[in-house]
Amino acid sequence: MRTADGAEFEFSVAELAGEVRDRKLAECVLLSEHRAQFDRSPTANFGRMPDGWVKSTGNKAALVTAGRRARGYQDPHASRPADHWPALDLGRAPTARDWAELPWSSWSSWLVSEPMVGVYRIRRPGEAHLVYIGQGQIHARLTAHAAKSRREGHRQRAVFSQALESSWAGLPGCSPTQLLEIECDLIASHALTTGSAPETQFLG
Repeated sequence: MRTADGAEFEFSVAELAGEVRDRKLAECVLLSEHRAQFDRSPTANFGRMPDGWVKSTGNKAALVTAGRRARGYQDPHASRPADHWPALDLGRAPTARDWAELPWSSWSSWLVSEPMVGVYRIRRPGEAHLVYIGQGQIHARLTAHAAKSRREGHRQRAVFSQALESSWAGLPGCSPTQLLEIECDLIASHALTTGSAPETQFLG
């Protein structure tokens, strides 16, 4: 943005006490509130680049070894991926069938589903607060969560060893970036309506 348009920037900071997960939750809430106010995400959040630019690859050793590390560059045909509509929901419970106006499935005691891309939520049966909110290939993600019950020392093991149920919303038309936006909005919705993040959110 500085190179192409001569843009100037300023910044503001806020010091937060607490753990890393507290800062990540605050970031989710601020991003979601911004999306709700302006009907779009901040220009460069969620890995986006401005129109006319392709982003750099990561800088991991595997990419370097494979010769696949590359710096971003200008491309007049590149466009900023579209934002998903804001899904911040302050009027419904996080366990509601119509939460954030998404097509949620009914709650299931099995942490699996048919293969699909979308978002999901996990809770203890009947509880009003959620254990976790996620996105991606739902079957694979829920299976991975269930496997944490067998991983010694995992910070989420105790919770995922208990009886849980899940609900999911298939969103086949969403890009990976849009799924991240929806996940962020759902986490913020949970925090603002219940007073806390889902129990194991941001614990790895």
